[in-house]
Amino acid sequence: MKNIYSFISRLVLVFIFLFSMASHGFTQERRISYHDSWGKDGLTVINENSRSVELNFSVKSFDMVPVMVEKQSMTKINLKGIYLPNDEGAPDLPFYSRYIAVPQGAAVTVKLVNQRSEKLTNMEIAPAARIPKDTEPLKAPERDKKLYATNAFYPAQSVKISKPMKIRGLDVVLISFSPFQYNPVTKELVINRDIRVEVNFEGGNNHFGDNRLRSRWWDPIIEDAVINSKEIPVIDYNKKLQRGTNTGWEYVIIVPDDDYYSQWADSLKLFRIKQGITTHVFKTSEIGGNSATAIEQFVDSAYNTWDIPPSAVLLMADYGTAAGNTIDCPTYDNYCVSDNLYADVDGDHLPDVVFARMTAQTEAQLETMVTKVINYERNPPTNQYFYDHPITAMGWQTERWFQICSEVIAGFMENSLGKTVNRENALYQGNNNGPWSTATNTSTVVDYFGDSGLGYIPDSPSYLTDWGGNATRINNDINTGAFLLQHRDHGGTDGWGEPNYNTGDLDGLTNTDLSYIFSINCLTGKFNINGECFAEKFHRIQYGALGIIAATEVSYSFVNDTYVWGMYDNMWPDFMPDYGTTPDSRDVRPAFGNAAGKYFLQQSSWPSNP
Repeated sequence: MKNIYSFISRLVLVFIFLFSMASHGFTQERRISYHDSWGKDGLTVINENSRSVELNFSVKSFDMVPVMVEKQSMTKINLKGIYLPNDEGAPDLPFYSRYIAVPQGAAVTVKLVNQRSEKLTNMEIAPAARIPKDTEPLKAPERDKKLYATNAFYPAQSVKISKPMKIRGLDVVLISFSPFQYNPVTKELVINRDIRVEVNFEGGNNHFGDNRLRSRWWDPIIEDAVINSKEIPVIDYNKKLQRGTNTGWEYVIIVPDDDYYSQWADSLKLFRIKQGITTHVFKTSEIGGNSATAIEQFVDSAYNTWDIPPSAVLLMADYGTAAGNTIDCPTYDNYCVSDNLYADVDGDHLPDVVFARMTAQTEAQLETMVTKVINYERNPPTNQYFYDHPITAMGWQTERWFQICSEVIAGFMENSLGKTVNRENALYQGNNNGPWSTATNTSTVVDYFGDSGLGYIPDSPSYLTDWGGNATRINNDINTGAFLLQHRDHGGTDGWGEPNYNTGDLDGLTNTDLSYIFSINCLTGKFNINGECFAEKFHRIQYGALGIIAATEVSYSFVNDTYVWGMYDNMWPDFMPDYGTTPDSRDVRPAFGNAAGKYFLQQSSWPSNP
């Protein structure tokens, strides 16, 4: 497609108000508010059809926060609901991005219809710090000397469109609004307080999405992600799946060349078919082998050629490259094993198929894992306490968001879902008697989820007084009954940092009502180690986990938290009511929530920090 990035730069209306503010005189946080905005705070769809989308972006308030950078007093701009920083070393200006669905074959152009701006002078805008891994210390921000010596506004445009992308065959672009632009030489800060644009689709066939790739399981992810989801046609999936000439299956199970594995895969297949999910089992010998190359080629071919492409794939074996009861896993950047590389068909690092793995090494482990799934879904727990008492566990570290992430989930469960949360918290580092966190953008997160926003957390963490979380208490909570356990802190291959909970502690579990575990930290899911990682044991044992989400490598602070919030909004769509759709109900499917969280993270960070 040509001219994708075409912009009409004509400014229909610009109001410029000049203010002077000496940066050395700005010593306290200051909130700037507007009461005559053109629309609600953030992004609003004014009009949409198959040929265009008209959008309004308004800033109702923002904060100017004094910070010290390289021994100089500077200003940080905070905007409610913007979690992640700008590119390292660039002026740390907030931006807001969302996906837009595009008709097949259409080129995308953006027309700036109207814009209202103000200008502040003599401003020293602070640079963005590097996003650290969970295992790294926070690095003080440093200016990109070349960028800060350039006599031009950054970013150059208030509206930007990405290159074309796809979500499960749906053509999309990301549109990013930059309500702030800064010239580091002239020290001018432009505030684009209202931006109205028209996104036009030129050419194409007026049809949104590839009907062959559409899936009843993927539609909720797509409908949440794109801002003009009303243009996506409704599909009768019952009719589609009943066509006798169809090739393919919604759910694919891949097993090693082992009769015992095949038998248990068939048991799960028959159960899924009874649930109305078309399912098929493939041995690795039927798809070219158990190597990463063979599996990826098989998945890509199925996705691109089957009438019913797989919506989800289960790898029913542990990691391994040798023949036998193992299935290989691809490696990202020569260090990180990840089945997401199988899931990513079109090469954008985002899943097009949902992937899961049962890391069974023995017949007994496989029997346990498959039996857990079938028994749980056939005869779900009937103990009401189990559903009413989820668990959140976290370690407090003042310079991170572990405590905010955990408490936001706990607050949502309590205040919106009426649950009674069992908290297992412990102190790791910092002062828990002060603010929620000293990290950049903390105030924007608290504004969104706190007293003046959704009300999941109070503006101060002073209500948290129990810091005695430990392995004994966690086991008691799980054994008594909890449908969900959410952990956020540091982690390693053998368990969590705070509260300390490791593979040995799992021996104390006796729960027959199984919990789903969200182990959001580093390394607890590294299933390619010599030995058994934390997530593997949690899933393999008779008790413990129904399933688990865990990282295979060292992961990133703040990025992890943003991913978690996107994942929970997929499972409970009213978690962030201004993002995506809010259906009356939606089944909680963690594997699909995992995929949705990755798309939410992508749109939250673009165009910065690729």
